[in-house]
Amino acid sequence: MLPSPAGFRGTFSEPAAYFLLPSVRDIVFLFLLWSLLAGTLSNRPLADPDIGWHIRTGERILATHTLPPTDPYSSTMQGERWFAWEWLYDLLLGILYRAGGLNGVAWLCAVVVATVFALVLSQLHKRGTGLLLSILLMLLAEAAAIIHLFARPHIVSWLFTLLWFIALEKWEQCGSGNSSERLPQWLPWFFPASIVLWVNLHGAWVFGLALLAIYALSAFGESLRTHDAFAAIRASHRARAMALAAIFSAPATLLNPYGWNLHIHIYRYLTDRYLMNHIAEFHSPDFHGWAQRCFAVILLLTLFAFASSRGRISLSHLLVALLAVYAGLLSNRNLPVSAILLVLIVGPILSQQFAALATQPGAWGWLRRVAARIADFSDRMGAQESSLRGHLWPIAASVAALAICVQGGWLGSHHLIEAQFDPEKIPVAAVAYLEKQPGTDPIFSIDSWGGYLIYRLYPQRKVVMDDRHDLYGSDRVRQALVLLQGEPGWREILEKWHIHTLLLPAESTLANLLPELPQEWQLTYTDNVAVVFEKRSKPAD
Repeated sequence: MLPSPAGFRGTFSEPAAYFLLPSVRDIVFLFLLWSLLAGTLSNRPLADPDIGWHIRTGERILATHTLPPTDPYSSTMQGERWFAWEWLYDLLLGILYRAGGLNGVAWLCAVVVATVFALVLSQLHKRGTGLLLSILLMLLAEAAAIIHLFARPHIVSWLFTLLWFIALEKWEQCGSGNSSERLPQWLPWFFPASIVLWVNLHGAWVFGLALLAIYALSAFGESLRTHDAFAAIRASHRARAMALAAIFSAPATLLNPYGWNLHIHIYRYLTDRYLMNHIAEFHSPDFHGWAQRCFAVILLLTLFAFASSRGRISLSHLLVALLAVYAGLLSNRNLPVSAILLVLIVGPILSQQFAALATQPGAWGWLRRVAARIADFSDRMGAQESSLRGHLWPIAASVAALAICVQGGWLGSHHLIEAQFDPEKIPVAAVAYLEKQPGTDPIFSIDSWGGYLIYRLYPQRKVVMDDRHDLYGSDRVRQALVLLQGEPGWREILEKWHIHTLLLPAESTLANLLPELPQEWQLTYTDNVAVVFEKRSKPAD
């Protein structure tokens, strides 16, 4: 057992001990922060090359003090209107990149992700989950989130979804009459105020509105089915107040540079069945990877918790769980948010069920003793955790890490942080070769490499296609796939898009097809990751 803060009175005053001693959630934050910056997870923030065009967009906004009205990066969409709807996140990236390069980008990802999961652990414990079980569930949610743990804008939506869930839970608890705590006056205004930020950071703000609608609907349902007249009145007032918050929040989403056109654009993008069926991160999980398997474990725990609760699940929790399960099974990119919401809902239920084993008459004796000891240890640890309220260490570590990033990753003579794109999965060497070539013609590559090409080669050379699928639309994505897979009509697409340089995965279909046309295409670079083909100006002799 950890020593109590009172044990440090000989060295510190008791309030100082509460402030200076790190809690478990502080330790989790520190571990995740440094794992993402310089540890075992340091390859994750820049594992998706998509972050490249976000960095360049942020730099462009800083330089011009305006948003790009049209696409500046591609040859196929040059001059076409582009919705840079994550512009505020891009601006943050531009500032941090200017200060610390790629290390600054990785720092932002590390701070946001560490904050999210430290907050998950804290909320699990506050909601009545034993500390040991809270740590286990937090680790499961984190493992499920690994599949999409990149320095892209979506990590901000993890944080906003979590904050909205916490605020709605507090609202429901304060308005139910089961708590003596008064509802903070600022709480109803938190939703329209925060969604103004959210809508300019990432497009998943729709999920927040869905949560708000669920809690309003649940409060309305509670007002109808309860037999307590006072409880019905309280629930009815809460339902109206939440509905009013939703009424203010929905139009607040119009406070973006594109107004209602952004909503139409996102709707068309997400309802384009061809794009949804051909973009990997929108595919349903196949449960072959570790992240998907951890999510499957969370699903099983959810089923067990609901089955053992004997109908004591609130309507709001049931609806949130259904939303999280549906979203997680619908798309890989939803696994992190779904996992976070599910563990927060089932944690207190599982903790109660485990604690009940200690006094369960039908349970084996050894099982009751083990459950009692674990529950007792967890309770004592939880009491210690609750007494530590300071967050000095996470704040100090974040500031220190940023200072190291600004110094190029150096702490004295030690190089601690070196964020970089993975040269074994991203064509780092091939693009370095292209940088030295005199050509200015656009480069065709797979969409997932487009962001890295923009990061390294813009403005000297543009891309033909990158992963801004909402910009290109299903027709151009379909043509790109025809070209990459060497399907009938691929040569016509080459001519239509005036492609003279191709950067392809070494084992791709098109990379194996072009050597059959030596009179037209010349292999100018090759390594284990990528190959470069250049169009001959005239037939070879």
